[in-house]
Amino acid sequence: MSAESVAEVYRRYAAARPEYRGVLLPGLLPHDACAAERRRPDRVTVLFIAESPPWTAGRREVAEPSDCLSPDYPYFWNDRYDAVCRPGAAPLSRGLAENLFMLLGLDGGSRRENLDLFARNFFLVDTVKCVFRKNRKAAIPGDLVRMSAREILGPEIAGLAPGYIVALGNTALAGLSEIEPYASALSGVGKITEIPGDLRESLFLESRLLCMPYPGGRNRRYLDTIESGFELIRDLAV
Repeated sequence: MSAESVAEVYRRYAAARPEYRGVLLPGLLPHDACAAERRRPDRVTVLFIAESPPWTAGRREVAEPSDCLSPDYPYFWNDRYDAVCRPGAAPLSRGLAENLFMLLGLDGGSRRENLDLFARNFFLVDTVKCVFRKNRKAAIPGDLVRMSAREILGPEIAGLAPGYIVALGNTALAGLSEIEPYASALSGVGKITEIPGDLRESLFLESRLLCMPYPGGRNRRYLDTIESGFELIRDLAV
């Protein structure tokens, strides 16, 4: 889908939900603003699915596409983001991109180099593509996740035709639960952290789907599960 078509889907949703005026920004699509498609590999070995783009750059809310290219906007595909490096930092204590680079063993000299290394085999998209200001409304509405999955994410996955999919967190899991064949495979699954090991393994082997807790500091207690999942992913890129 074109960026304009994606924005139109969100405009329709926003028109029916006036309570999200100023919270949901239908036309602000960081994936497009950061030209992520230019890095998409010809063959996507693994597609990572995250929740939604960040809503702030430093201490200010993003409002325009140019904000998505700011050095303090921590969106995954923003290669201008100046990530703070803290030697000796605890595992999973950095941003999504830096945590993924570490878990995948990427050793580029800069964020831009690591994005290039990542994009040799991998790609990342969001369940909800436009900015949702979670500082104003803490939770993304379930009906927005479902609509976005059915109308945008589903066709996007079909077009990318990835070898494997990695759901990063519960919003990605909820989105995939609206899209076949993943919906059938995930029937009865609740929170991503409650998936038993045998089911996690069968989803990977039979459905080429890996469901993992979001790799951030709040999920450090699941570090063993996250690291074991990324061992599988690294093997796929060999």
